[in-house]
Amino acid sequence: MEKRLTRAQLRAFHEDGVVLLKDVFEAEEIARLRAALDMQLANANKSPTAYDFEQIAAEIWEGKKAADSVAHRFDVAALSAVVKGDKNARPLREALSDRGRGTFLFEASGWRRHRAIRDFALDSCLPKLAAELLDSPVVSFWDDTTFIKGPFTKQKTAFHQDLGYNNYDGRNAIVFWTPLDSATEASGVMKYIRRSHKDGSVYAPNLFLSQTTMPGATAPKCPDIEADEDSFDIICYDVEPGDVIAHHIRTIHGAGGNLTGHMRRAISFHYCGEDARYFSRAGAAPRLHDVDTLADGDAICSRDHPVVWPRPWPQLKLADLLPLRTNVEPSAEAMNSNTTSHAA
Repeated sequence: MEKRLTRAQLRAFHEDGVVLLKDVFEAEEIARLRAALDMQLANANKSPTAYDFEQIAAEIWEGKKAADSVAHRFDVAALSAVVKGDKNARPLREALSDRGRGTFLFEASGWRRHRAIRDFALDSCLPKLAAELLDSPVVSFWDDTTFIKGPFTKQKTAFHQDLGYNNYDGRNAIVFWTPLDSATEASGVMKYIRRSHKDGSVYAPNLFLSQTTMPGATAPKCPDIEADEDSFDIICYDVEPGDVIAHHIRTIHGAGGNLTGHMRRAISFHYCGEDARYFSRAGAAPRLHDVDTLADGDAICSRDHPVVWPRPWPQLKLADLLPLRTNVEPSAEAMNSNTTSHAA
């Protein structure tokens, strides 16, 4: 449906760094996205950008190994060494009694393989909303990221700022967190630090499992919000499928585990305004599937980050212009360039 932003919504985004947009998508649109995310979950062991942070964390902190763990496709020992080498690292785990194995699936770049995700990323109302919220005449798509927390998942999402994970610079970028299930603070809905986008700080990306920074990152560590959440001005929304939470690229955010017996499926869509330029950021996640080579200072417009607003004509479907890549294999160099990838 066509979503018209109010002055109050625009003001909230610019002042608070985050705004809830109700009833953006219809039920049938959400159903298509759910089917795509369920496919990602079922085929996680075949994706080079999929992680189960719940299983990785259980192995690092609790010594629990799962024979079918997605984590075992990666060097968990190396990741554990990074975390254990951080003298301030501690588990960010909910105090849940064991009720079976939880799930915290993360996967990036689903738009390259799933038509439903591609349609949302390129041809939904999101690019227009991005242009309005960013007050930018040109909007490029950066990437999508899937986040699935199954019932009774202990692992929290460490508070973080998205910009540090990405190889571009600029003040004008936005992320739409799109829930596919009803979500509350108890089930792991996102929590945002009000006005944290305003001070101009860029923080080092962390490993999601703790505030341990990504290898190679040189920016300052994100404040330790988990140690005393009551000292921060936190915004948290109850959301329903069809709603969207829009946050600025510099807004600090995180989430608890899923304390409920229900799924919490969500997907984020990330867009950049006209000021975005490629920047080889220390510690940023490697771009496993990119096909174009950009140099520092280049506009990010490319086959990997297409311009999605404005459209040359209203009926154009951008998703038809670039073929889906059903067999996406990253280079060995990209796979080995970092302990983790695509955390955003």
